Amino acid sequence: MKNTVMKKLLIIASTSLLLVSSLAQAGMYRWVDEKGEVHFSDKVPVAASRKAVDEINKSGGIKSTKDPVAEALAKLTLKENAEAIALEEAVRQAKLDKMATLKKRDDYLLSTYENKEELVKSFKTKIKLMKGNASILETQNAVLEKKLNKLLTNKSTIKNQAKKIVNITKTIEQYKKALQQNQEERLNISKNYQSDIKRYEKLTQ
Repeated sequence: MKNTVMKKLLIIASTSLLLVSSLAQAGMYRWVDEKGEVHFSDKVPVAASRKAVDEINKSGGIKSTKDPVAEALAKLTLKENAEAIALEEAVRQAKLDKMATLKKRDDYLLSTYENKEELVKSFKTKIKLMKGNASILETQNAVLEKKLNKLLTNKSTIKNQAKKIVNITKTIEQYKKALQQNQEERLNISKNYQSDIKRYEKLTQ
């Protein structure tokens, strides 16, 4: 009984070796399907296009293996690594840029002002000038709005003064825009002034 089983096993093994050897001579491929069954063929079928496929060499060994899933994962990993490196580089560059900007501001503060009092005086002068400009704009705007209202009130002059009305309206819009910019700039100067004072005190300690 045992001899019979052994003979059958030897026959199966010999047959498998002969099959692999003959397939290898022809240039064959081997793959495993979803059920775990091993298949051989002289070309990669469509059914195995997304599976790991071994190319068999002349001695029956594996010459190479093509695994689309593993290759896709490898590409994805490379892409993720490249994106991570790019992000790290962007963060590093942002830090360098911030440091360069801070150094440039530090150099400006130290080279422009001899002491804290000069910095305070400069700030107050800028704000005073800007408030003066805003006051002039407000006065001119009020004058134009008064003229415009007068023209619009007198219906008989609206048709004759249409061009003048349009020009005054445009100028008033420009004044209002300039006033808004003036206010925004004053707020920005005040904000920078607070940080400049703190920075200057730290640099000159």
